[in-house]
Amino acid sequence: MSDASNFGNRSDYLQIEPEPWSSWWAEQYGTPTELFDDYSFWQRGKYTIWVAAADIQPGAVSPVDGIGIPLLRTGRDVWKPTSVAVIHFGRDVARNVVDLEADEASRFLGREAIEFENDARAVLPHRGYVIARYLGVPIGCGLWRRGGLASSVPKGRAMRDLELPRA
Repeated sequence: MSDASNFGNRSDYLQIEPEPWSSWWAEQYGTPTELFDDYSFWQRGKYTIWVAAADIQPGAVSPVDGIGIPLLRTGRDVWKPTSVAVIHFGRDVARNVVDLEADEASRFLGREAIEFENDARAVLPHRGYVIARYLGVPIGCGLWRRGGLASSVPKGRAMRDLELPRA
């Protein structure tokens, strides 16, 4: 077990500049540019970007597995926001968001794909990761393509047979 003074020197966390991560989030989801002003950015491993309170002092805290919350996975051609980041920052999105009805949200949270044939929502101009909401509350991230939404809810967070309140 390592002591707290080693935490800030661990090679798996590197404090990084907010760019291009904060700009990508604003461009992708239409969030206010100041959304991440009170956060510091960290990289763990090759492909995961984390955000934490701007004033965090890693060497001053007990050893932990993570700093703040994971924001993005960048290891593929298309960056993917994490589910926890979508839930935390998703209220401020203005684009690349799909609002689901109760039965759709329940299926989405159960990791099922949702098809939008003959539905005005099927014309989202974006192909890639979108934020799914129910009653204005972000519930997760999904991969949007060809008029359908594939759930990206983590397996461990899947909720089957969930009855959501109706609008």
